[in-house]
Amino acid sequence: MKKILLVLTLTTLIFACKKEDDKPTTTTPTKVEGCMDTLAINYNPEATEDDGSCEYLPTELKLSSITVNSMPMTNNGANWDVGVLGLENPDVFYVLKQGAGDIVSSTSQDNIDACPISFTENLPYTITDLSQEYTIELYDNDQIGGLGENELIGSCSFIPNNFITVGGDEINITNNGIDMTLAIQWIQ
Repeated sequence: MKKILLVLTLTTLIFACKKEDDKPTTTTPTKVEGCMDTLAINYNPEATEDDGSCEYLPTELKLSSITVNSMPMTNNGANWDVGVLGLENPDVFYVLKQGAGDIVSSTSQDNIDACPISFTENLPYTITDLSQEYTIELYDNDQIGGLGENELIGSCSFIPNNFITVGGDEINITNNGIDMTLAIQWIQ
């Protein structure tokens, strides 16, 4: 009888252990939400569920105004203009250029004696190639009836891609006494 009880106990233990081993181990996978698009700047390689948070670099820049904060008020110490009324301040206009080509320009704001000067004429303008260098030239309008030469006051250049990481809605550029603030909007 003791042998039968021993055999039954051992058999029960063996089957009990065997059944325990047969149970599959299950682990619930951890859900990691994040951006799953490899082209996005915030791509998360560990994300298992896209949460719609993907962010991309801008592809265009909208320039809506140009503000000249400072510029040389004289032409190397001399007045910019000698007009019918005597010495005059510059008649300022801008030209936006890419390479050697003019993109947009304004008519002149006459007899400017102090800064800031704000230009919105022919703006907004959308820049589609953010890797190119753009130049904003300021001129003194000395043409009357198509005669005379415009004098270059100075210029500032910028490459939009250099300002993407800065973000914001302004780009500040300076060069040789000219200080400009560009009101912009990044477009994706």
